[in-house]
Amino acid sequence: MIQKIKTVFATLVVVFIVAFSFGIWHTYKQNSIEAAEIETQEVVDALEKIISVTKPDFERENNQTFINSVGECVNYIYNTTTDVIPVNFEILLAQAALESGWGNSRFALEGKNLFGVRTYDLREPHMLPSNNPKKWGVRVYMHECDSVQHYIDIINNGSAYEKYRELRDNGVSDSLKYVETLGAYAADKKYFPKLRSIIKKLRTEYDIPILN
Repeated sequence: MIQKIKTVFATLVVVFIVAFSFGIWHTYKQNSIEAAEIETQEVVDALEKIISVTKPDFERENNQTFINSVGECVNYIYNTTTDVIPVNFEILLAQAALESGWGNSRFALEGKNLFGVRTYDLREPHMLPSNNPKKWGVRVYMHECDSVQHYIDIINNGSAYEKYRELRDNGVSDSLKYVETLGAYAADKKYFPKLRSIIKKLRTEYDIPILN
């Protein structure tokens, strides 16, 4: 009788262990499936967000529409590019206006280059200025927003703009204080006063888009 009790007890213990182990495994499996489903859905949501956002049409009928179009490009970049560090928006607008003649220069119209960015690799798509000895060209882009994104990359990563980034890291918001950190951008001795003048006009004569 005692032996039967021991046998039954041992059987119950084995059944309990198996059932308990199965329960843990089932719970782990269920949690893993749910976690995988959540991760998959997050990826799908991120992809849908990117796919649903297309590069905006770029308009330049007047200075205000140019400003608005540049702002739409910046919003597009910030919403579709991971780990991008925002740059000073007024400086970006002022340089785009100055370098491209408010979007109406030959390089802006034909090459979609808003910032006069050069390339010294003439195998890349480029345009040549009329007085250029063919040592460098002005970059050509597929879309104006590509030009804006390249400018942001230059400011964020170029060794010539460390002082610019230091001001940003220190929380400086006044755009005028960034102007003199751009000495490497252009050889024009009047570049700084020209930028300051455009920034002041942006503040008093135009509506600056809100970035989101």
